[in-house]
Amino acid sequence: MTQTSSEYIKENFVFNYTMFILDSIGFGSAFALLIPLSYTPDVAYEISGVWFAAPSVIIIFYFLNIFGQFISSSNRKKEEDSKLDVIKWGILERLGFVLIYLSINYFLDSSFILAIFLITYGIFVYSSGAILPAYFDLVSRVLYKHRAIFFAANLTTGSLAGFLVSRYVDFRIQEKGLVGGFSDGLLVVIAITSLSLIPLILIREPKGISQNKKKLNVVIIKNKLRDWYEIYKNSTDVKAIALSNIVSVVPESITPFFTIWLISYYQVDATKIGIWVTLLLISQSLGSFIVPILASRLGFKTTYIFGLFFHFIASMLFILNPLIFQNLIFIFAGLGSGTFVTSQSNISVEIGKVGDAGNTNAMLTAFRLPGLILGPFIFAYFVNLGNIIFFLFVSLISSLLGISIMQYRMKNKIFPQVRFWSKDS
Repeated sequence: MTQTSSEYIKENFVFNYTMFILDSIGFGSAFALLIPLSYTPDVAYEISGVWFAAPSVIIIFYFLNIFGQFISSSNRKKEEDSKLDVIKWGILERLGFVLIYLSINYFLDSSFILAIFLITYGIFVYSSGAILPAYFDLVSRVLYKHRAIFFAANLTTGSLAGFLVSRYVDFRIQEKGLVGGFSDGLLVVIAITSLSLIPLILIREPKGISQNKKKLNVVIIKNKLRDWYEIYKNSTDVKAIALSNIVSVVPESITPFFTIWLISYYQVDATKIGIWVTLLLISQSLGSFIVPILASRLGFKTTYIFGLFFHFIASMLFILNPLIFQNLIFIFAGLGSGTFVTSQSNISVEIGKVGDAGNTNAMLTAFRLPGLILGPFIFAYFVNLGNIIFFLFVSLISSLLGISIMQYRMKNKIFPQVRFWSKDS
């Protein structure tokens, strides 16, 4: 008797779940080092000494990550097999780590070190965005249930791995300085992510009919934008989340500057970066784990609101007294990040059409792009000690607007569902 795809998915559910969690150890250790909330902006400034180095890292991260999602999503069809694309982009991500390591170890004395560093960093960032449409589709297909718990466990495991890596990096920074410690941490990340590629390769996806991909061109991109418009036009849920994503983006774009401002304007020692990253990662894992617990009763709409509320508290604490509350600032920023990101991941899977989760996630994330590009540019080039409070109040207003839109315009509470792709049913 021939086994159906849905039976194959059920049979391999626990195995695939485990492989995804093991893979998260790799991306967690990498992101602990390379996200804008971590060491990378400070490393860019350290190796170049130019004032625009740190904000350039932040802008590149947000722009290329979302741009990578858009380009990758443009060339994917609904219910398209995903595993090979995930592996392809996963390999390119890991190549990016190697190139970053080579840039700061062999070109440190070059007058072009910042450009080389940002280019290699850009390769990693673009790949980390491009992998997401296929990754979300793969998750929505082979993990047909308990996805809320998966996204929480995924981010929690990744955060814990990142915590251990960051502690090692802090130890190495004490001995070798910021760049030397960061370089040693990259070696650890390269080793861990190379091993974590194995469970990614082992994930069992039902075999579909192979389809030749069309070469990406202007027509395909226009069709994707038209597709996004149709999704937006025909879904009140998408409209509400899209509007909220546009207006509530300031807290996310301002958070990477907490570290920069504390060091630059409040003369806090740079060695505190490790403590802040640690607090951020631990609270981020806690925030992500709150989501499935609450969402099963209250829905992802509520956990999304909680994420914005935590960001609101982080900005408010910075306004009240950034020196006294510096640790609490990063705890609430981490809670906000973990809760918000996990909520949006689940929302993308649950409100999107079956088999189209990656496309939905890319579209919803794209609505945050203007703020994630414009915000860091403004914070980098126009903020000084005299007007920090003004921009933090803008962050508070942004959070409240996002909360209000989700509370009053989003009627769907968005609960976890059990769903199979139509071609697997």
